[in-house]
Amino acid sequence: MNKRKKWVGKLALSIGVLTMFGTTGVGQISVMYAADQNINNNAVSDDTSNRSITLWKYEIKSTADLGDRGDGINPDPSKAPDLDGKKLMKDVNFEIIKVKAIGTASLTDPLVQTEGTAWETDMSFNKMTGKTDENGKLTFNVGTGKTADGIYLVREIKDVLTNDYTYTDENGETKKINKPMDPFFVHLPQTKRDDTGKLIYDVHVYPKNIVTDTELDKTIEGGKGHSIKAGNDFQWEATTKLPAGLYSNITKEMTITNWLDPIDGINKDLVIDSSKLPFDLFANYFRVKDSIDEELKLKDVEVYILDKNGDLIKLTNEMEYEVTLGGKKISAPNKVEDLTVGAKKEVVVNLTQLGMKKVTVDEDTHLQVVYKVTTDKDFNGTISNKYSVDYLLPGQDPFTDESKGNPEYYDGGFDILKTKEDKSSVLKGAEFYIATSEANAIAKKFLASDGSSYTLKEDGSSTPDLPIGVTYVTAISDDNGKAEFNGLKLNWFTDTDGDGKQDPSVPGEETWAKDRISKDYWVVETKAPEGYELIKDPQKVTVTLGTADDALVELTVVNKKKTDLPFTGGEGTMLIIIIAIAAITIGTVTIMIDKKRRQA
Repeated sequence: MNKRKKWVGKLALSIGVLTMFGTTGVGQISVMYAADQNINNNAVSDDTSNRSITLWKYEIKSTADLGDRGDGINPDPSKAPDLDGKKLMKDVNFEIIKVKAIGTASLTDPLVQTEGTAWETDMSFNKMTGKTDENGKLTFNVGTGKTADGIYLVREIKDVLTNDYTYTDENGETKKINKPMDPFFVHLPQTKRDDTGKLIYDVHVYPKNIVTDTELDKTIEGGKGHSIKAGNDFQWEATTKLPAGLYSNITKEMTITNWLDPIDGINKDLVIDSSKLPFDLFANYFRVKDSIDEELKLKDVEVYILDKNGDLIKLTNEMEYEVTLGGKKISAPNKVEDLTVGAKKEVVVNLTQLGMKKVTVDEDTHLQVVYKVTTDKDFNGTISNKYSVDYLLPGQDPFTDESKGNPEYYDGGFDILKTKEDKSSVLKGAEFYIATSEANAIAKKFLASDGSSYTLKEDGSSTPDLPIGVTYVTAISDDNGKAEFNGLKLNWFTDTDGDGKQDPSVPGEETWAKDRISKDYWVVETKAPEGYELIKDPQKVTVTLGTADDALVELTVVNKKKTDLPFTGGEGTMLIIIIAIAAITIGTVTIMIDKKRRQA
């Protein structure tokens, strides 16, 4: 795999503040540490020294890590400057050009003094390019003697292969830099900051990038797939590793360039002087956006901090975050609920300043937004879901990222056709139950609407009794002889460790390809149409993501007519008995009448 093409969530964000040190460069682009730094006590530049600019590119976590502006001096030229635990950045691309002022322009900041107005390129110098080495170092040796004196513009440039601002991390993976560092001017030689009678011929600068590890991960019930009996509740989880710059407590004077004023919406310099210290600096915004599928009913949204120990800490709506549904703000303690089907639900979670402060207490903190949903009880098919985050850190460009490797929800169904024996006509009124195994079907343990199975008693009740609101999943053939089961759970992965849950990190538990997702069910006919026999054995049906298509019938059930059994003779015997009793009665009455007549 070409690692230069492999993007991941970790991004470098640049901030236009520099720290300066100094050393002697050798060669056009040198990666060797200087043995000493060329600082001359003569205020007049010589015509023998090499002129060079050395960059040390490293990452910081937030604006608070900027430190003071540098002075071009390297405290210990025999080694890399003290990084205080910070990481240097490899393979960051830079270019350097020589410039000259137009008229009386004073060149101090290329963000303020623009090309064509304040300065133009000095064509006597050929542009130089290079990239930082494994130590985050890049030296530009611009020449020897007075002809090399002047002002140089240094700027970060795009990588020629990826056409983007990039660096290489400690794992050898190419990462994207969201915003390159601001360009800057360097005088060669440079006047020593604390002793203006001295000149520095080898100037070190320390450009910084704020590196944010905003890894986005969307899961469903903790995995990358899920399936239950449709109509039951489940949840999606949007988990984001938070950037470190959402909140910073500034204790030193500094100026943040390219800061978006939240009041007037204008980009400007934010000057933090001693009168403002300590200063709480917040990101302009941090938002999580999700578009809930039209087939889902949204029941609630909850927001948590997932700390470095894996513990969830619930945040409070309207205090630490705000949430809108379809652009309408949901106020606590109202549930974020929309039980309609047929339209997407746009949900936005926005951290407040109080929330930003709370989530940046510890490093490696994640924000988890939980969307509690359900589907219609007869839903069939696949639902995929992704989400995005966007935020604006102080002095940065707006950043947006979208989750990848998104999870999916699966349900399936199938059709039954009930026909007469000759298959020439259909039968109405046949009733079917469904079981998750043949053993369950034989034991009359049938699937219910909550996804569990319950044993059916002789009187039609269940053992144990069905929970309140739960019913058996049944189907009855209609006038067209058709019955159907919908919204059935499917199998989508191999549970290699037997814990009942998918763990994508466990080998073999990856989500199956769509054509493998399926599950076997057994159909039992519990009531036959009038005049017809029941089928005697459970009928197996394999349900897939495609079997719910009404154009196909997965199970045809043929009913045989009841047979005409011979007469038992029972009706003729009864008639003889009745005639005999009548004859005896008549005879008795006749004898009594005759006896009375004789007596008379």
